[in-house]
Amino acid sequence: MTVLSICIPTRNRQVYAMSAVRKMLACERQDFEIVLADNSDDAAPLARFVADCGDKRVKLLAPEDQVLSMRANWERIVPETSGEWVSYIGDDDYLDPELCEVIRVAKKSVPNVDALTWGRLYFIWPEARTGPEVTKMPNGSHLIGIKKDDMIRKLFFWEDASDRPKCPFGVYHGAVKRTVLEDIRTTFTGQYFGHPIVDYDNICRTMMVANGFVYFERPMSVFGACKASNTIGLRDEKAAESLIKTFRKEMDGTIEASNFPFPIELGITAQIGHVIESFKQEQGIEITAWEENFIKACARNCESLNNRKAFEARKSAYRRAIKEWRGKDALALFDPKYKYRPDLPPFMGFNNNELSLQMDIGGAESAAEYYGILENMLFPIPLLEGRLQ
Repeated sequence: MTVLSICIPTRNRQVYAMSAVRKMLACERQDFEIVLADNSDDAAPLARFVADCGDKRVKLLAPEDQVLSMRANWERIVPETSGEWVSYIGDDDYLDPELCEVIRVAKKSVPNVDALTWGRLYFIWPEARTGPEVTKMPNGSHLIGIKKDDMIRKLFFWEDASDRPKCPFGVYHGAVKRTVLEDIRTTFTGQYFGHPIVDYDNICRTMMVANGFVYFERPMSVFGACKASNTIGLRDEKAAESLIKTFRKEMDGTIEASNFPFPIELGITAQIGHVIESFKQEQGIEITAWEENFIKACARNCESLNNRKAFEARKSAYRRAIKEWRGKDALALFDPKYKYRPDLPPFMGFNNNELSLQMDIGGAESAAEYYGILENMLFPIPLLEGRLQ
């Protein structure tokens, strides 16, 4: 029986996907599969790679006659999977197949679980770094049942948000039961993914359909960011312009919600805002008392910048959008402060159940290698069931 389908959509970044797959296939488990959806201009590299692997756990969806949008490439994967659970990662990311064991134990602990997520690791690929990088590694190892109502508030009301909602339940760096995905398809628009920004679109839909939510504190995957990654656009204003232009050219559907005057070029908060508002408008959902939390998240989006000029430009742009959206009085809620202090060394060590460390630890050259190094410091998955007992 296939417990888990690990889905990796890729476009012209085949070498990164290959790195992740090699590491996954070193796992002796036979209850997972890897489905690669190649949307690249050249089909040959991944076709040769999968043929050379000769492993029945790997399935390849070849490029179609024309370039697919990100949404369409994600959409075509689900019917080709066979796992009871489905998870997506980016091609420059990594996911541990031992997630199958976590799923098994979570089902024993919470029988109705149908959405699972976990702690995260972050890795900037070496060629994308401009200097030393410090990152955090969660050190917890508990399985925690989460109330759906709490997550609804965090997502749709932006409760306790940073620059984005603190609601991680969805297929991207999470796992949902196949039944949830099928319910999403039949309940909403006849599609698994409805908005061009697929990850947060799926979070919205998962929160409406799923019922049993479990969070595993221990990291099971790595968010990677190579030089061509959309994530790099969050750190580099010039790269962001090019990435958004390409995304618009290749996307299908409409990215902007109606009557929500926040250009997506402003940053992650504006982008997620459009996803959530589009979903609410699509479903006729009307809620109030979320606007203040969203405006404060916009301020935090500004505060994430480490360049004073960029900070002031983003602050001014958000001010214009907020004034147009909710009027001059709403600006009283928007008060971002420039907080970057290059004169202060970054914290290194253990605090609040997280270990801050240099990202180049062990000389890792890929997200898969990085996970392999940090895995030696994480709670051993084979001990999870015994710990619960």
